[in-house]
Amino acid sequence: MKAFAVALLLWTVGTAQAAPLDRYLAVRDRHIAALNREAEAGGVDSASRKEADARRELEGMLKAMVGPVAVRGFPADGRISLQTLLKELGFGMLDGIAYGETDNQRVVVATTEELLRNWLKEHREWWPGLGRMPQDPRAALGEEDFYTQAISTEAAVARFADLPIKAPGAGFAVAMLAAARQDIGLGVPDRIVLSVLQGGRVFVAVEPVAAPIAPIPACNAVWTQHEEAAQRAWKVFSASKQDEATREMLFKKATGLETEGDRAYRRCFAQRLLREAAFQAVVQQAQALIDRLPLP
Repeated sequence: MKAFAVALLLWTVGTAQAAPLDRYLAVRDRHIAALNREAEAGGVDSASRKEADARRELEGMLKAMVGPVAVRGFPADGRISLQTLLKELGFGMLDGIAYGETDNQRVVVATTEELLRNWLKEHREWWPGLGRMPQDPRAALGEEDFYTQAISTEAAVARFADLPIKAPGAGFAVAMLAAARQDIGLGVPDRIVLSVLQGGRVFVAVEPVAAPIAPIPACNAVWTQHEEAAQRAWKVFSASKQDEATREMLFKKATGLETEGDRAYRRCFAQRLLREAAFQAVVQQAQALIDRLPLP
C-alpha cells in the first residue's frame, strides 16, 4: 500500500506540473482550428477580429508559464511571440513571450523547455523533404533552420560564423553571427542570434551587431567563381531540348552549384573573420547579452 501511495503521489504531482502545458496547447489548437475553419469558409475579416482576442488569452497563459522576465536594453512589457494563428505567412512560430521589436531584429523570446520540446515535435517535418528538425533542444538550438522557423517571418536566418561564448552556470548556450535574407550569395552578417537553456527556461535572443561587419574581398571572389559556374549550368539547362528527366538533372546541377557557392562563401567568411578585430568585439557583445538574461 505504501508503494502504491507513493506512486499515486508522484503521478498526481506529474499531472499537476504538466497541466499548464496541456491546457495551453488545448486552448491554442482549439483557437487555430476554429479560426482557420472560419477563414476558409470566407469569414476572413471576422476570423481576424476573433484572432486578436484569442492571442490575448494565449498571451496570458504563456506569461504565467514563462514567469517574469526583465532584460536590460529590451522592453519591459512582452507580447505573445506567435505572429498569427491563421495558416499564412508567420504561422507556426515558437510559443513564448517576445520582448523587443516586431521585425525581430532586436528581440528576446522567453519560453520554457517543455514548450520548446513540444514545438520541436510539431516541427519535426515542417518543411517536407527539406530535412528534419532535431528533437533534442541542444541540437536544435544550434541549427539555423530552427531560427528561421521559430522567430523569423519573412527571411531565412543564415549562419556566417559560430561565436565561442560561455554558458551560464550549468546551463547550455549557443551563439552565431548571422543574417536574415531572402536570397543566397553576397551579403554580410548583421546580427547576433543566440539561445540559452537553463533551469527549465529558454531564451532566444537577436541583437544587431554594434559595428557593421565589412565585406571580405577574398570571400566575394569565392562566391563569384561558384556563381560563374552556376550561370554556365543555367545556360545549359535553358538551352536543353532533352527529356524531362535530363532537364531535371540539369536543373538540380545548376541549383546545387549555387547552393555550394553560398556554403563556400560563408565558410570563407567564418575562417577569415577570425583574423579580423571585429570578431572579438562581436563575441564580447554576444557574451554581454547572455549575461543580461534573467537566468537562475
